Amino acid sequence: MVRPDSNKNKGHTERVEAQARSWAVYLHSGDATADKLAEFEAWLAADADHAIAYHDYEQIMMDLGMPCGAPEGAQSGPSEPAFLTDSAPKRSSFTFRSLTGGVMAAAFALAATVGVSLYERPVPDAGFQTVDLPAIETRIAEIRDVELPDGTVVTLGAKSRIDYKFEDGLRTVVLEEGEAYFDVAPDKAHPFYVQAGDRLIRVVGTQFDVRQSSASVMVAVVEGVVEVMKAQDPEATEKRHDTVAKDVLTAGDKVTATIGETQRLIETIDPEKAASWRTGWLAYEDVSLDDIIADLHRYDDRNFVFSDAELRHVRVTAAFGAEDVDQFLYALEASYPLSVDRSDPSKVIFLPAS
Repeated sequence: MVRPDSNKNKGHTERVEAQARSWAVYLHSGDATADKLAEFEAWLAADADHAIAYHDYEQIMMDLGMPCGAPEGAQSGPSEPAFLTDSAPKRSSFTFRSLTGGVMAAAFALAATVGVSLYERPVPDAGFQTVDLPAIETRIAEIRDVELPDGTVVTLGAKSRIDYKFEDGLRTVVLEEGEAYFDVAPDKAHPFYVQAGDRLIRVVGTQFDVRQSSASVMVAVVEGVVEVMKAQDPEATEKRHDTVAKDVLTAGDKVTATIGETQRLIETIDPEKAASWRTGWLAYEDVSLDDIIADLHRYDDRNFVFSDAELRHVRVTAAFGAEDVDQFLYALEASYPLSVDRSDPSKVIFLPAS
């Protein structure tokens, strides 16, 4: 997990405090709009530090006798909170472990004050009470490290989204889109499930990578033992775990399962090279160009178009940096029977070789 140095921590803290101050002034001004309330809710849910900082500053305002209205000279709207921009770091990290009793209580009190809906987000704690956290998602080209309440660390790939909950004795993550690498905290009493497409991945503590596309689910094991099953209900599956058909994978195993079918391909890989995307390196071996382009949509905001559907099936072996997509396109054009039209800055068109 990436740990920022002390200077970056200081900068992060000052930025969050400035954002919290601006939000507190704005939300108590009496001029808050529905759009800004939605923006505030998103900011609050993005990081536990945001709720802490906001509560602290609101308390200062109340202690000074300023529960309503802005201090003299304050701006009429939040200036700092516009932090979700292209200039934000491509890799970030945060933890939900600190979002415990007092902080969550403050968040609920805050929600009541400004009309923000935070219901059904119970307190995560070491006792594994019911937990249902807000969805976590990344933008194009962003990679984020997230520490879940049970100690599991998830590296969330670019343009990906997960939900997490602890319920009925099970730790469950739903990978709604994209890719994620899991370093699961060992806990035999509480199995960890990842739901992706129509597959369930079950572990009790291990490291593995999961990628979901529109047509398939890929699981690659780096360490430990992973079970992959064609099922979608973790609770029902756990109750009949011993009788459910499953692929049992160990370090160096990779399975690619077709969604909607029982068909799957099991291969052997180098576990040290699995999930190389975590370091910004995209590597493919005998993979369809269609699958590679599906990945590139998460790192490059251009529209990739096939002028001939047959080009989707071209098998490609390649490795390149996630920031070097154009270099990959030049190499692709030089090595395979196709051409690439990049004349439109917003579009990449694949054409048969002339």
